[in-house]
Amino acid sequence: MTLLPSSISQHHADYFSIIELSDLHLFDDPNKLMNGVNTADTFESVLSLVKQQRDNVDLLVLTGDLCQEPTQQNYDRLFAALDDINIPFVAIPGNHDVTLELDSHLPFAQRRHLPVKADSRLQNRYSIATDYWDLLLLDSSCEGHSHGEFDEQSLRWLAQQLANADRPCAIFCHHPMVLIDSTWLDKYTIINSERFWEVVMPYLDRIKAIFVGHIHQEMHKINYGTSVFGCPSTSLQFKPLCKDYTIDEIAPGLRWINLYNNGLLATGIKRTDTI
Repeated sequence: MTLLPSSISQHHADYFSIIELSDLHLFDDPNKLMNGVNTADTFESVLSLVKQQRDNVDLLVLTGDLCQEPTQQNYDRLFAALDDINIPFVAIPGNHDVTLELDSHLPFAQRRHLPVKADSRLQNRYSIATDYWDLLLLDSSCEGHSHGEFDEQSLRWLAQQLANADRPCAIFCHHPMVLIDSTWLDKYTIINSERFWEVVMPYLDRIKAIFVGHIHQEMHKINYGTSVFGCPSTSLQFKPLCKDYTIDEIAPGLRWINLYNNGLLATGIKRTDTI
């Protein structure tokens, strides 16, 4: 895996192009299924969409839950596949990257979750300067837990990054800091979200959008005037607006993001069944 530089120039004259991938949930055994879904196959199908656009994409951002079984072998195989695409990429951990989930045959709330250390190639706090934007990536994972939390060191780093410049900024993390109106998932968002919003409040004019994973679905919420976007999973999808854990039948996908030189942005979803 090539170390990502702290600055990247854009291919396009008027915007910087990002593809967000999230919630891959890869197993050591690529034939293993999660809820009847072969996550290796669905990831490969989404990766095919990326390959079709490789000459037009400046950066891949992976927003966590890369591996359902967080082993070095699993990450080695994933990062080798990403290296082959030849697009710069950066990855942050999700809860499954720092948690070994046992008893998958039981209802979610009854499963055991053992803490593990994140792979060293996953970023804890990372900033990238494009020609016109700043990208800030934060780790929201908590070892052995499904919910998210930002530690004070990360929040101090975030405040410093936001205070040190006045360029437009986009933030990436795994867990949402807003409720998404699915009762079961809202238990596993960022538990100190009020503290996050308190820290970023003086800099909301800089923050043009926040991009998250974790929820396995498209989402757009606005909090304090700031857009928070959810990303579909490259594996199985969660049905929106559900009280209990419910799988959706729609195809896996990715989020594309264009950050324009004038501080505006465009973003949308592309799925494997989209022409």
